Amino acid sequence: MRTNITEPAEVDAERSARVGGRQTREIMRDAALRNAIRKRAEGVPTYTVPEAAALLSISQEYLYRLIQADSFPAVRMRIGRAQGRYVVPAKVVERLLDDAAAAANSLDLAEWTERAALSGGAA
Repeated sequence: MRTNITEPAEVDAERSARVGGRQTREIMRDAALRNAIRKRAEGVPTYTVPEAAALLSISQEYLYRLIQADSFPAVRMRIGRAQGRYVVPAKVVERLLDDAAAAANSLDLAEWTERAALSGGAA
């Protein structure tokens, strides 16, 4: 009897191939959240946009819009005019969540980003 050991990403891909649109999004979001939690535990310094979005409980599309509007800090990785990709520093996510938890009221992301940029902070 042969045991087939499958990697989690392969399992997610197989599961998403069997289900429809909304379920596929949920499977992919769960995978991104698991990866982000693993990276957080291992001290990896960056997240992908889907991972950061899952940690922040927002859609990855919305996080991409925030990044492209310079309302959320990220590093754009590309060569020349190529499309490239974004990575989100883990410190930014941690600092945002820490600052939000310490705030007496709701935290405005645009003000937080601007304040961090003026102070030369990691946000």
